[in-house]
Amino acid sequence: MADKISLANTDDIPDLIEIFWEAFSGPGEAVFPHTEAGRKWLQRSFDNFLGKRSFYRPEAKVAVVRNNNGRPVAFAIVHIVRSGQNIADKSWNTRWSRCEDIPGISEEKLAEFFEPLAKAHYMVVGKEGHVFIEFVITKSNSRGRGYASALVGWATELADNLDIPCYLDAGVRGMGICDRCDFQAQDIEVRYGGPPPCTPMLRSKK
Repeated sequence: MADKISLANTDDIPDLIEIFWEAFSGPGEAVFPHTEAGRKWLQRSFDNFLGKRSFYRPEAKVAVVRNNNGRPVAFAIVHIVRSGQNIADKSWNTRWSRCEDIPGISEEKLAEFFEPLAKAHYMVVGKEGHVFIEFVITKSNSRGRGYASALVGWATELADNLDIPCYLDAGVRGMGICDRCDFQAQDIEVRYGGPPPCTPMLRSKK
């Protein structure tokens, strides 16, 4: 499966947006609206991920699995967080696009989505260098083929090559993949002030 994974390019962005929107349909549209404004914000965000490296934000990589026609059917947004780089509070603004100039995109709703995750993330890794798997998403008609596992495996191999840990926020569906890839759930509920929105998972450096 590893030979099926490649890095995305700017020509892939329309497909990446459609896969992202499918994953965040229904209630998720309040945060990531399926509108021209929402498309503009995601286009700009993926341009950030695929663009030049910045000293001020973690280095982003978008890994994809392609179908026989070469189009993405699954992807992972992965960040190499260097020691000392901030991943707490409003740090999502340094990874994703600004939105204050896009009517129809709510910075408040984006903050409500990203910042509770960032709080848990910071409690687990602080400012230690690590690989951060932010999203792994598979198109609905391509699920059950091992693509998500392969993408997580690609990211953990990246972490191993850099000799740093790997972190992700797991939902219920992703727990089996985390177990197979040697992630351990982190118990931070007391320090967090209640259960975090997802389960913080850490894979120690090998």
